[in-house]
Amino acid sequence: MMRQIKNLTRLELCNLYGLNGFRFTKDPGAKRKYLGLLVLWCLLFAAFACYIGGLSYGLVSLGLEEAVPAYLIMISSLLIVVFGMLKAGSMIFRREGYDVLCALPMPEGVIAASRLLRMYVENWLLAFAVLLPGIAVYAWNVQPGAGFYLTVFLDIWIIPLLPMSASVLIGALIAGISSRMRHKSMAASVLSVLAVLALLYGTSRFSAMEGSIDAEMLKNLSAAVMETLEKVYPPAVWLGRAAVSGSLAQGLWGAAVSVAVFAAVSAGVVLCFPSICQHLYGSYARHQYELGEQKAGSAAAALIRREFRRYFSSSVYVTNTIIGPVMGCILAGAFFATGPESVESLLPFSLNSNALLPYVLAGTFCMMPVTAVSISMEGKHWWIIKSLPLSVKQVLNAKIGMHLLLVLPFYVLSEALLLLAVKPAGWELLWLVLLPVVLAVFSSVYGITVNLHFPVLRWENEVSVVKQSASSMLGGLGGFLFAVICAVGAAAVGGAYANLYNGGACLVTALMTAWLCRKNNRFDVCGKIA
Repeated sequence: MMRQIKNLTRLELCNLYGLNGFRFTKDPGAKRKYLGLLVLWCLLFAAFACYIGGLSYGLVSLGLEEAVPAYLIMISSLLIVVFGMLKAGSMIFRREGYDVLCALPMPEGVIAASRLLRMYVENWLLAFAVLLPGIAVYAWNVQPGAGFYLTVFLDIWIIPLLPMSASVLIGALIAGISSRMRHKSMAASVLSVLAVLALLYGTSRFSAMEGSIDAEMLKNLSAAVMETLEKVYPPAVWLGRAAVSGSLAQGLWGAAVSVAVFAAVSAGVVLCFPSICQHLYGSYARHQYELGEQKAGSAAAALIRREFRRYFSSSVYVTNTIIGPVMGCILAGAFFATGPESVESLLPFSLNSNALLPYVLAGTFCMMPVTAVSISMEGKHWWIIKSLPLSVKQVLNAKIGMHLLLVLPFYVLSEALLLLAVKPAGWELLWLVLLPVVLAVFSSVYGITVNLHFPVLRWENEVSVVKQSASSMLGGLGGFLFAVICAVGAAAVGGAYANLYNGGACLVTALMTAWLCRKNNRFDVCGKIA
């Protein structure tokens, strides 16, 4: 069995992050895209390393060097839980290749074990990316003994285990519950969104605990920070203290606990794997087909209905693209329930008498638009849409229209709550209603533009498209970053020219959207997207 797990794990890892495609592709254009994506990843890693290194250096400068390892462990664990929770169910219980693998003479639990090991490798790389720059800064400034390095070397292998166990357990529970329901993908999407909202609520409770630190606690700031971290994630403090003290025995004890928890969760997933897969992939028919009234409709309506069916058939697709609009409604609800002053006190910036509020709301609707990966999600069925007697404009407009119809209810609800809470008048009312619309439309068009140039039609599972592709990164964050840039400009201009600036921002954004639409409609879909 161990040999089978080893072979399947090697197959899982051979194309991690598209490595196999880069090694064996003969297309020079594909090689350039892979290299461009590699450069982009390196730049993002450099920026992230600078941030982590700066955070560690700041803590050391404040005399909080004892809290640095615990902080780094907590950050890496939080990232593993957030990213793992959204993809664990789709990664472990994915259907691609299951029919072939389950027919082989081996236990089905071997398939689950190999996928768990792949998740561990990905999470280990994420934890390593967080710990490496921070530990390097800490070691350079503090110059600890050999026991620190031995303990850190041990910790780095076990840090992903506990947060991965939590994300796998949540993902397995979501998959198990949704597998018993008729509309499996929809149920899994709702449960995943609720899990993310619960995590965000826990983070807000952490902010409330930080605010309770009094003057007595500030006399011993390091102890106060460690106490706060211990309330949030105790294992980070345990492992951090073991590293600082260089206690290899404490590190081994933490490793034993982490391995035991991970083994228990993995055993449960392996045992439930066949049952969950059978319920997820099984279907039934009532065999009571009756031909009803046939109705003729437009091609646009048929294409939009097709986009909605494809969208709601994938829980990972829904979960990763619906979080932004949901956050917009939560933000508006917070304004309505607690008042603008209470919400603004929790934000790291001032809204300047609601001048930045339209851009803040727009930013939530520009996060990860559906169009950023809508072409890639076609996968092997892309040839069908290309073979239909439809123009490029019709196909792309259907994808954009589907995204706008999807976010429309969230936009209406958010605007209604904000209008009741803020009670704007005159120009403020106009910009609060108009700017989110203009920026959301731009984000959807920009997302489809990026996906046209970076399509991924050959993928193993939907997670690699929605979370790890160049389109999801560039197209998903591009509109949000543009909204942030516009907000920075609005804050710099000030109140005297605010209306002129907002009008110019709307005009420039609309012109950019029209220009991108024109370029997209002339794109050689058949020739450049194989």
